[in-house]
Amino acid sequence: MRSGYLGLLLAVSLLPSAAQARPWKGVNPGTSNVQEVVDKFGEPTTRTKRTGRSVLAYYGDQALEGTRQAQFHVDAQNVVVEITIFLTAQLDAESIEGTYGKAPQRTFVEDTFQKVWVYPQEGVTVYFGKDGNVEALSFGPGAKAKPRSAAPEGEAPAAAPR
Repeated sequence: MRSGYLGLLLAVSLLPSAAQARPWKGVNPGTSNVQEVVDKFGEPTTRTKRTGRSVLAYYGDQALEGTRQAQFHVDAQNVVVEITIFLTAQLDAESIEGTYGKAPQRTFVEDTFQKVWVYPQEGVTVYFGKDGNVEALSFGPGAKAKPRSAAPEGEAPAAAPR
């Protein structure tokens, strides 16, 4: 079986559908709260503060299935505004395009020149590593939803996975 095909299968299982905009692992950015995250996954490995947000991170022995790390960014009202995941399996650009189509916005992180694809309607941001494969994915409420707190645009994930 081709590794690209395996990556596509993983992408389909991990990424919310553009048509349905489902939550990731039962957590819905814009509506789920911090207590729901803790009830579902247990106490996080770390809790940190970052630019007006709290970040609950699960990694190491507590890494969620399919990830090396999962970060839940929570606003001052304790609502999840963004989820960032660092995948265990490698995904390539072809797998992402097979799931979401061509990215309507393509940019990069200025200090690292890391390639970033943005799907604003779906609330998905894809961060590529130096090897050209997907390093991280961020999920937000999407352009159609009205989140309580908006995430700064183009912001990189809170921390590299451990």
